[in-house]
Amino acid sequence: MKLTSKWTLWFVLVSLYAALMGGMFYYHMFTFVFDKKLQNEMAEMVRFRAPLLVSSLSARPRQDASFPEAEQMKAWKRNDDRIKNLVYLNDDGSIRWHEDTQFLKMSYSDYNNEVVFDTPVVPQAIRSRSIKSIMFDDGNYYDMAIPLLAKDNVVAGVVNVTVSRAGAKVLIRQSMIRYAVGAFIMLLLIGGVLYLFLLLKIIRPLESLKDSVDAVSLNRLELPFESRSDEIGDVAESISALLVKIREEIKGLENVEIMSLEKEQKWWKTILAVTVPRGSRALVIDENNNILYTNFELNINKQGPVHLLDIFDGRQQSIIQVVGEALENPTKVLRGTVENKNVKCTVKAVQLPDDAGKNRALLVLEPEKSL
Repeated sequence: MKLTSKWTLWFVLVSLYAALMGGMFYYHMFTFVFDKKLQNEMAEMVRFRAPLLVSSLSARPRQDASFPEAEQMKAWKRNDDRIKNLVYLNDDGSIRWHEDTQFLKMSYSDYNNEVVFDTPVVPQAIRSRSIKSIMFDDGNYYDMAIPLLAKDNVVAGVVNVTVSRAGAKVLIRQSMIRYAVGAFIMLLLIGGVLYLFLLLKIIRPLESLKDSVDAVSLNRLELPFESRSDEIGDVAESISALLVKIREEIKGLENVEIMSLEKEQKWWKTILAVTVPRGSRALVIDENNNILYTNFELNINKQGPVHLLDIFDGRQQSIIQVVGEALENPTKVLRGTVENKNVKCTVKAVQLPDDAGKNRALLVLEPEKSL
């Protein structure tokens, strides 16, 4: 898998993980904010009516609601469609106002046995003298109890309101949609910027470095790559240093080979001076049919190695044939005759035993003695 594919895969996975974690965080935050907003709105409604309610509770404790109190409760429930149920209670838990008049003055326990309160939020609010709320019905409603405090922070009564969370859920859903769209756009922007950075600063320089490495050859052990001050530049410098070492090693090997060749030529000069009769011509041929050494001077103007065919052209087929047969039959001495510069010569050719990968052939031309 290429670097771009790996980066894309990792970016997608990390982005999905971050979006999921962020979604969970923002969902709980939105839920807290909008639920708190709903609860504060209900509490503010009670605080707005608190002076009238508290004065009436103080004037007529543990009785049914007066006409102004009843009108306040009716108007509130009628004008706020979020309210599912509204119960106004005295400090002892008895019903002070209910939209169904049959429950008026009914005790908390009797009402709870007959109708059943959704949650035990009312006793909690009376005991703590603070606003209490409990979510129920799979999160569709809040059951809130808002105490009405008289002088010396004494609970004079309680307003129990069951309010729907439908509006809050809509706000939460809309906020999550906005979050998802915003997160998607943000990830696209971040991904695009990171991809451009990766493309311009990493991918293309690496491709250029690859092309430069492919362009390296034994004839040109140099890395044609522009200098960079980053990690890719460090890699290019390391490759260049390696090529310098290789070039030095090759140069050393060439020097060793030249020295070895010179020693071999001296060795052949000594051997041929002893074994080849005076007046005979001897040629030592390497594995590429190039002339390694001769006991006579070659008058050939040519740069580089001299090939056997540079000395004997196609008209001297007998020599070529003898040499070819000798190469096919190692260690066997093969003979033939040839006329060289109007002089008949006996040709001897032998393929010497292989010595550490160095194949050498010896060719001797001996003039025939005239009778």
